[in-house]
Amino acid sequence: MPAALHADKKKLYLGWPIVALIALLGFGSWSGGNLAAALNSPAVDRSYVGADDESAGTFCRLEAARIRYSQSTYSLYGKTEEGGFYSVEENIQWLKDHPDEDLPWGGPIRVFRKQAFMDDWGPLSHEGFTGDPKNLQNGKIYTLDHRRLVAYRLAGRKTIPAQWASLSVVRDNRWKFTTMNGGRSIAPKPEVLQLRHCRSRLSSVCDPPLVPTVRGRDHSGVSFALQQ
Repeated sequence: MPAALHADKKKLYLGWPIVALIALLGFGSWSGGNLAAALNSPAVDRSYVGADDESAGTFCRLEAARIRYSQSTYSLYGKTEEGGFYSVEENIQWLKDHPDEDLPWGGPIRVFRKQAFMDDWGPLSHEGFTGDPKNLQNGKIYTLDHRRLVAYRLAGRKTIPAQWASLSVVRDNRWKFTTMNGGRSIAPKPEVLQLRHCRSRLSSVCDPPLVPTVRGRDHSGVSFALQQ
């Protein structure tokens, strides 16, 4: 094959949305209409920082301000892999205190680019939430991990480590797609909802218990701290 033709074909493949490449290789079960919708989706929001590959599992750095939120709200606290607790406020402060480092816990945030064919998945309910892919704007990049993105943004970070999620992960997490403004902003969950979420999901009774504090009211309202 002539070198020029080979280069053109390589450029063509790299320019295709990942769903098209998967379909070309024989994976998945999209109909012709869904594949056409995926190919025609306006994937033009380029917010890359040194990475152009959106294939599942690929690590990269993205501009934090260009990544949208798929949820309408987020919790001000979370549970660590070791069974402990952390707060968004603590992550913000750590990032400010270590301006040249990324958070040493949690890892890259999972991201994906919304494609038109995802609307065919329909709504999904989970833990009292119902999300719908139609709430997201085609062609835009969204996250599945909101607390870390919030922390990086509020800490003034320009970029954030990310990993492109697989289609199956995006589909299974579409219950999170509750944003009502296309993901341009996100709000902290109300105090009562956060306490109920803590008791029902993290443990039957939080140990140590979470108590409300006024720390972080300047950027996100009432937060929670671990009672000593």
